[in-house]
Amino acid sequence: MRYRLLILLLVLPFLFSPMTARASPADYEFEAGVRAFGEQDYRQALYHFTRAENVGMRDARLDYNLGAVFYRLEHYAESRRYFEKLQGHPTLGALAYYNRFEKCAELSDDDNLGQLANQQIAKLGGRQPKPWFGYFSAVYGYDSNITLLPSSDAADESGDFVQALALGEYTLHKAASDSYHLTALLLATDFLDTGDFDDDLLILGAEYRRRADDWRFDYRIEFGKSTFAGEDYVDTVAAAVNGRTELDQNRELRLRLTLEDISEGASEFSFLGGSRAELWASYRIDVDRREYRFEYGLEVNDRENTETESFSPTYHRIRLRYFDQISARTKLGASFEFRDSDYKGVAGGSRRDERTRLRLEGSYELDKTWTTQAELTYTDNDSTADESGYHKYQALVSINALF
Repeated sequence: MRYRLLILLLVLPFLFSPMTARASPADYEFEAGVRAFGEQDYRQALYHFTRAENVGMRDARLDYNLGAVFYRLEHYAESRRYFEKLQGHPTLGALAYYNRFEKCAELSDDDNLGQLANQQIAKLGGRQPKPWFGYFSAVYGYDSNITLLPSSDAADESGDFVQALALGEYTLHKAASDSYHLTALLLATDFLDTGDFDDDLLILGAEYRRRADDWRFDYRIEFGKSTFAGEDYVDTVAAAVNGRTELDQNRELRLRLTLEDISEGASEFSFLGGSRAELWASYRIDVDRREYRFEYGLEVNDRENTETESFSPTYHRIRLRYFDQISARTKLGASFEFRDSDYKGVAGGSRRDERTRLRLEGSYELDKTWTTQAELTYTDNDSTADESGYHKYQALVSINALF
């Protein structure tokens, strides 16, 4: 009985989303809550549903979803309070009645609950969650320093480029506490004036996700293949574990550990073969409709070294990110990143790089499927090796679809 109820609570929030032509702030928060609920991120769903209520949304769909999310968080008194508001509602009242945990205990036949859910879904003209999703992005941009060479170098090149990104995910199995997924990503970059720096990347992956108390864990293995300037570049096999927890409604902590084995493709890239390990931590704070992230990454490489150059750096990276949802459809962001790179074990001593990167970005949601985005990035790399110092800026615009 309890299992059937949890399935019902998982599926139904996808059905009740605002259908207005222009999204209000309350509608935006409601939609964000529905997405978070679908990802089983119930604390984040509660955060958005509560914000929708606070900015004035008064809707039976919101009451139902608040009741559902409080139930999943085992706040039964609050869950009952919102479900009781729906008594007498022509479509949601019956579902609210059966979702009240003390009433569900009185039901003797699971099939009745399933039949009721199906009837209400049919009345609402709703849809079941898809077992898959896809994302596509088409990019046009300009890069002021494609070669990453000092600006004084005669070989320094700039130019326009186009890029296409496609990724998809298919859910093999999904339960209340765990799920299994297959993923694929394809990225292709083409510089319009030269083919010397074009690259392609294909990654296939499998992922297992589970909940453990207040943590959500993703265990992932993936296989990658890339080309550069038409030549085989590297093949990779990687394993990663991601963990995240909601510290409260406004704070989130994420951790990631990645181990990767790298095999070179063409013989001219033999120095890239080896392995790398990365540890990444992210701390997020939400204040009203603003988001702040503080991130730190440590990466250790064990690659081939030539007689004069090392390809086994140790990276320390700090990144600060800021986002502001200035309207229901418009989001602005800025980030600052500093990376310290230590290259050791080369003739003539070690090499040290300090890279600073600034980025401004903005996005506009055209509808539930399509989004436009623009970015401007400036990068400055200061190196103890004169030939490795450079600066560049990159500007791009994109059209993106989530379906």
